[in-house]
Amino acid sequence: MGNSFSSQDYINAKEAFAHWQGSIDETVDEYILRQRKKELRQLVRKVIQNELSDFDKTIAHMRWYRNLTQPEIAEALGIDRTTVSRHLEKINETVYEKLKYAIEYRYGESVCKQSRLIIKNTDALSCRIKSEDISGRIIKLREEQCFSTGEVSRLTGIAEERLEEIENQGKSLTMAELKRLCTFYRCSSDHILFGT
Repeated sequence: MGNSFSSQDYINAKEAFAHWQGSIDETVDEYILRQRKKELRQLVRKVIQNELSDFDKTIAHMRWYRNLTQPEIAEALGIDRTTVSRHLEKINETVYEKLKYAIEYRYGESVCKQSRLIIKNTDALSCRIKSEDISGRIIKLREEQCFSTGEVSRLTGIAEERLEEIENQGKSLTMAELKRLCTFYRCSSDHILFGT
């Protein structure tokens, strides 16, 4: 029986993969690390959905995604800084306790010892799972693939400050920017513009 792929198909596929790998300017180690972060992000989201209170979700979102300081969070929520600190510690502890065995199983003992740091650095404490506007969908695309705005900027040629304006302030996209983001994230313009 066999399959219908010819030797030329394999050569073409290998060349296409090499071209793709070269186009994203990412080493194998960087790719593996990004995939691990992506897997961990999915696990953390489950913990957030199922284990954190709405109040803790709000604090996690403000700290990890809006990069607000503890005093800024305290002021925004009308609570004192020690309360914010206590809740952040509780959030980290909850995520660590729920995921420590999964991390040990997936990444090995040596990584498990640093799992608290790994979880903290994944930027995975997100409660923005469903995004209804353009900026929200762009943020979701970036976060799901575990890229920072700096990495997206470097790989798309769109200035990081401009990307942050688009994501955080809802600034309008130009057609050139939309095309670059669609190509980079491998999605349609309809997905970014309308969520379809």
